Amino acid sequence: MTGALSKQSARGLAKYDPTLGLKTVAVAEAAEKHYARAKDATKLQQAIRAKLEAQAEFVFWWDTQAAKAQGQRTDKLRSRSATKSQAGTNGIPDRYVIDRWRKKLNDPDKFETAYTQAVARYGKILEFDSTAHVGQNTGDTEWFTPPEYAEAARAVLGAIDLDPASTDDANTVIKAAQIFTAKDDGLAQRWDGRVWMNPPYAQPLVTQFCEKLAASVTAGTVTAAVVLVNNATETQWFRTLADVATAICFPTGRVQFWHPKKASATPLQGQAVIYVGDQVDAFRSAFASFGFLTAVMR
Repeated sequence: MTGALSKQSARGLAKYDPTLGLKTVAVAEAAEKHYARAKDATKLQQAIRAKLEAQAEFVFWWDTQAAKAQGQRTDKLRSRSATKSQAGTNGIPDRYVIDRWRKKLNDPDKFETAYTQAVARYGKILEFDSTAHVGQNTGDTEWFTPPEYAEAARAVLGAIDLDPASTDDANTVIKAAQIFTAKDDGLAQRWDGRVWMNPPYAQPLVTQFCEKLAASVTAGTVTAAVVLVNNATETQWFRTLADVATAICFPTGRVQFWHPKKASATPLQGQAVIYVGDQVDAFRSAFASFGFLTAVMR
């Protein structure tokens, strides 16, 4: 997969349960078949994306956790949950399946291409459904936060010290004191202070950014954060964020992202705003108008 995990991120990835991950793949595949038969274009596209994201998560785990030390076979795993597993045994896909998933999902552009191609197979279903969003899916992963979400985040945080996944255009709305762009490689930088994050949503970047944020919160360098992501509650990266969160807002409807050089994009699924910090009342006040809020209980 593209990019490299920090040691802290690798420790977080160790929580990934490959058995649950593969069940997620199977459930999404069954949903894809069901919604294709039902000719429900929107839910069909959601199921396809969920399947590909679950496959990408598994490959990311496999490639990161596979034994690399000299003298060890690379098809044996370090994870406690699969220390005796090899490709093609104990429910693990065979090497050819893993390789096929890797080739089509190993960077954001390939992921979006694979998604577009998968959706295109159902063209007859989609062309008659005016709610289908496949025509809007260009394969781009760079979409910016609407101003009202940035304003609410600043109201909670007081100010934004860092946006680790940004551009100069995006920061005209976010107004962070410091940003990291793709050139800066935010994953390789230290994150400090109050953070706003709207990460790239494709794998493996979304997992890497979420793991980096959680690790920075645990380390104490990030003191508070507001994160806008897809409401993919079945994924490991979402659970990683939830582990450090104190409150979550699930907006009513889908967030309308923007870009200065492209038509605005409506995503294929809903979003979640995840808050990390001790100002839960301030978060509730700032985001109550957006949708349903819940405190994270531990």
